[in-house]
Amino acid sequence: MKRTLGFSLIEVLIAIAVTAFIAASAFSILSQAINTKEGQEANDARLAELQRAMTRISLDIQLLADRAVRNEFGDLLPPLMGDKSAEESFLSLTRQGKRNPANLPRTEMERVTYRLKEGDLIREQWLMLDIASTDQIVERPLISKVTKFEVEFYTEEQWIDSWPQSDLANYNRNDLATLKPKAVKVIIELEDFGLITQVYPLGGGQ
Repeated sequence: MKRTLGFSLIEVLIAIAVTAFIAASAFSILSQAINTKEGQEANDARLAELQRAMTRISLDIQLLADRAVRNEFGDLLPPLMGDKSAEESFLSLTRQGKRNPANLPRTEMERVTYRLKEGDLIREQWLMLDIASTDQIVERPLISKVTKFEVEFYTEEQWIDSWPQSDLANYNRNDLATLKPKAVKVIIELEDFGLITQVYPLGGGQ
């Protein structure tokens, strides 16, 4: 009588176990590769966000314009002002180079303000140089996960926490238009990248 060739139950169970182990290992490796790829993509996106933000701040400060403005209360403000010691640290300035793709008859200057709001660094853009109400201010988040935003100003061989130093009522419009420090320091602290400090020299400052 011929013996039937085949696999025993134990051999089949061992084969199934080995196959399951290989499949589990392959899935683990694939899952790790996917997570690594997603993590790298998220990190790249975050770095791009940070680069765009720092480039925007740099351009705004480099394009500083000698133009005083009036706020919604009618107060005359210098081309650049800010305060590190205030309850809400901010940097506000008048800049040149406003985009005008339609070539409309309007000024090429604009007023922008940076401040921290609910963990986001916000860039406020005034729709007009001299505004009548806060409705003419547009907010745009620039970068997220910000834990600190501060500014300092270099004048008379030292860094100070606010600019200008004197009461604005002491200046006429012409003098106010050229009032600026020698340099601005911007300090940003992020949850993931830590502390970032940039210094921007200003030509002809005090």
